[in-house]
This record gives sequence, structure tokens and C-alpha cells, in this order.
Amino acid sequence: MVEMARFSGEKGRLLYVEKVPRSMRPRRKFAGRRWAFFEGLARIFGLAFAFYVIYLVALTDLTEPDSVVGLVIGMGGAISIFYAIEVMTPRYVRNIMPMKVYAGGVEVYSSRLENLLGRPSFMPRDMIRGVELYRMKVIVDGKLRELPAEITIVLSNGKKVRLGRRNALELDEIVRILDNELGIGEL
Repeated sequence: MVEMARFSGEKGRLLYVEKVPRSMRPRRKFAGRRWAFFEGLARIFGLAFAFYVIYLVALTDLTEPDSVVGLVIGMGGAISIFYAIEVMTPRYVRNIMPMKVYAGGVEVYSSRLENLLGRPSFMPRDMIRGVELYRMKVIVDGKLRELPAEITIVLSNGKKVRLGRRNALELDEIVRILDNELGIGEL
């Protein structure tokens, strides 16, 4: 089944779905469509800043101090909004969305921009070189155990997909499945 899924591009059968603890789930007020609305609004403001910068560069005299200040503010606003919406938000969402392990690979959240830049949400087994883990000591059933707390998937092209902090027991189970079922080991 793993061989067929690997070469046909299919995900294969579902092996594990991470359970996201209630404390990690997003708040109800800014989830779903409401969050998408604010993201869209922020993108519009980011584009407005970008067009303002283009206007200043193309049609104004940049020797005037007011134009230079406007240019700096416009560039700062556009870059800040872009970073917040296209970099920080996907990291947060990736941290709270469940990781799914299939017989043919691993599926994690990826934004539209990440998809355009070549990092799809489903990563086939062939695309994954291994995982990097950050371990910490956790008390489980009264005993101190060293368990993985953060995971980073290292792709065959060298890119790293940081998935952030996870439930240590869940992550330990995921790492075990990745190693035993898919042959994806720790680097």
C-alpha cells in the first residue's frame, strides 16, 4: 500500500490524526470566516500601502522630506502587514491544525502563498528526508520522561517545515508512526 501511494501520488490510507487539545484551539470570536474577513481586510491595507509607495516613487519628488517620510511609512506598513498575514498567521494556524499521517506521506496546513512557493500541504514520503525534534523532560504518570515537544519536517530539497510545539504524548506517537510505518527517522 505504501509503494502504491508513493508512486501514484495518492495519500493512501489514513494512519493517524493528531488530536489538538482544547487549550490550543482558536478562540471562537476570531475563527473561521471572521478571521478570513480580517485577513482580507489586512491584505487590502497592505496593497494600499504598496500602491502608495509606487505612487510616491513614480509621481513625487523624493528630495522633499515629506515624500521620504511617506515612503518609509508606506514601505514599513506594507512589509509589516505582509509578514503578519503571510508568515506569522500560517505558522500559528499550522501549530493548531492537526497533523495527518497517511501511508503515502504527511499532511499539514500550508497557506496559499506557501503553495505558490512550492510547499504543498501534503508532502509525499519521497519528499521528506527526515524530522528534527526538540525534546524536553515531561512528567507522565509520575515518571520523568524525555519526549519530543517540537517537530520540524526536513524536506529532500533542504527546506524545513516548522510545525511548532505540540502535545508531547501525541508527538511521541506520531514520531513512532513516522519511523515504523513510513521509514521517516529523526535526523
